[in-house]
Amino acid sequence: LQAAIDAAVDGETVVLIRDVELKEILVINKSITLDGNGHKLTSKAGRAINVSGAVAATIKDLTIEASGERAINVIQGASNVTISNVKATAANYAVNVAASAAGSTIEIENSDLTGLNTVNVAAANVNVTIDNSVVNNVDNTAVESYATLKLSIEAENSTITVTNTTINVA
Repeated sequence: LQAAIDAAVDGETVVLIRDVELKEILVINKSITLDGNGHKLTSKAGRAINVSGAVAATIKDLTIEASGERAINVIQGASNVTISNVKATAANYAVNVAASAAGSTIEIENSDLTGLNTVNVAAANVNVTIDNSVVNNVDNTAVESYATLKLSIEAENSTITVTNTTINVA
């Protein structure tokens, strides 16, 4: 899968034709669409997908199961990321917008996200929109608290706008 993404040019769509098990983090560093075509991506690498430096990347029609902390990690200047019809589960962040992705716009639609800090924004000037989705927080610890939607202290002037969405807090 990584070879297909590396070979793609901006504007192309990479379509999964079967379920995929990752041993390393999948990196999307181009303005492409990853079309899961209804398939499942399982990551044994802890993190599943890093969207890194890409402008206008789309992830759609995909189930993502991360064995560790992040299903979709937006990093290193990535912006204008669309997540559509995605079911993402991670031990911590289903979607994380890291401090290195300042100025990003993230559109999440028709998706089902599950994690501890389910949607985390740790970058300044980021706008995250969640529409027609389900966001599940699975905080079942007694020691530390987590947030379904989290704006970190580094997230100055950032927003999370939620419409037509169900939020479930454990």
